[in-house]
Amino acid sequence: MNWSVIRYWVLGTLALIIASGCTTTDQPSNRLTVDTKRPVLIIKPVEHKKSNKVIYGKASFYANMFQGRKTANGQIFDQGKLTAAHRTLAFGTKVKVTNVSNNKSVIVTVNDRGPFVRGRMIDLSSSAFRAIGNTRSGVLNVKMEILK
Repeated sequence: MNWSVIRYWVLGTLALIIASGCTTTDQPSNRLTVDTKRPVLIIKPVEHKKSNKVIYGKASFYANMFQGRKTANGQIFDQGKLTAAHRTLAFGTKVKVTNVSNNKSVIVTVNDRGPFVRGRMIDLSSSAFRAIGNTRSGVLNVKMEILK
């Protein structure tokens, strides 16, 4: 080998070693990381004013497959109780849900998160849904009043 080639190779290697020593890998990461294989949906409860806020939207009811499963707040779901799921209301919030077509209403307690179907505002247990409408309809237009 030619000495000039060896000298350039050695100088080039030394330059790369010196340049790589100037970088740092201890930079803080601004990204939130979660060690799980499933996607995580983080929903922060919103504190609503306790001033009987009225919201109009669509309500649906839970499928029977959720009977006996845990809800988002840890309670066991029971179709016979007057409970509901809402995306942002705090757990334990009492809500008066009124069917706008027949003016029947029911007071439910929020104990779960959902519904995750576009256009729906609240998921009711089937007993709460039956109190204000027919379960064959599946979805009702409702007025929702936040009580406490």
